[in-house]
Amino acid sequence: MDSRTLRNLMRIVQTGSLSAAAEHSCLTVQALAAQLNKVEEQFGFRLFRRSNKGLTLTTQGTELTPYMDKVLVATRQLEEKVAALKVPGQRTLKVALNTTLSGDFNRRMIGRLIEVFPDYQLEFSYAESMENLSKLKNEDFDLAVLIGPQQPGLPSIILPEVQVQVVGAHCGQENDPLVLLGNKFQVRPADDCPYSHSFLRFLDAGLGNYESGKRMVYSCSETLTLSLITQMDGLGMVSRDAAQRNGLTIFPGFEDALEVRLAINNPELSGQALHDVVDLPLHERAERNVRSRSQRNGEKEVFAEIRT
Repeated sequence: MDSRTLRNLMRIVQTGSLSAAAEHSCLTVQALAAQLNKVEEQFGFRLFRRSNKGLTLTTQGTELTPYMDKVLVATRQLEEKVAALKVPGQRTLKVALNTTLSGDFNRRMIGRLIEVFPDYQLEFSYAESMENLSKLKNEDFDLAVLIGPQQPGLPSIILPEVQVQVVGAHCGQENDPLVLLGNKFQVRPADDCPYSHSFLRFLDAGLGNYESGKRMVYSCSETLTLSLITQMDGLGMVSRDAAQRNGLTIFPGFEDALEVRLAINNPELSGQALHDVVDLPLHERAERNVRSRSQRNGEKEVFAEIRT
């Protein structure tokens, strides 16, 4: 199975629809269905259940999804390394942008980095925080945009006026009773996921029900969490923007604000250059408290942008 087929299968996971996934993959529905049938025949079991409402993951498909995602990550890393080796001796700055943040934010970041580092060949990748952290630690990336608190051993600059609003989201109705929501399948952030602290605050606020025997799965990917919430009729922690984009219902009475950082893994980069990127010196900011909806009504809306 080639990486293109795997990527197409992950689009089916994300959209729950053959037609939507085919459109994203620039294929006909018939061609994508043929790819899926061939893979399922090769595996010897179904990855998806078919119904008039779309496609949902089977138990086997749910267990395989994280492995398919890892293969795609490794394939992309290999392609990036091959591209870098084609231009030996050139000064390269590898930057990992963050898919959780808006396209406008990432465009501004790209433009600012190009302006501040004109003597470097810039290489950009685009992934979630956990994958970006892995790139810093294991793949010699120089800079990465991360969500959440300071990572040990990685200096970082807090991006001013940039935050990710984390909420509990589900597929039910806004007026569903608390007891009904508490019985939902829980998609819990893995311990090293930036949303894990938000989930604990969600429970501490008495808004969720977590017991050892409860139906639950761990996820360190917002994309996978969104898919599992939809496929399993679950409840999980995602960014407010992602919940709204995917038509999910936001759990009332809770929102957590996470800081966004530019993490540095290259001691050769000058402090002044990094200061110029975000117009902010290296420092730590106190952790924010959870805010309820009533406390937020009078606050000014925060937009993700890079100061110039």
